[in-house]
Amino acid sequence: MSAATPFAAECPHCNQERLQTAYTSEELVQLLRSGAEIEAYCMSCDRPWLISVEERADLARALGR
Repeated sequence: MSAATPFAAECPHCNQERLQTAYTSEELVQLLRSGAEIEAYCMSCDRPWLISVEERADLARALGR
């Protein structure tokens, strides 16, 4: 079992950056390659959202993809 790869995403509801820990690096790479949606979650707002195009690009760069 692989460990989660944390990344930050800004909650569109409270505008705070929230650390995301739901995905492994392998899962993130697969989601990015396939163009699938990547969901984030804010515990304070108790709401999910899809990360932005800019956050996807930042994540891809951070993962070296």
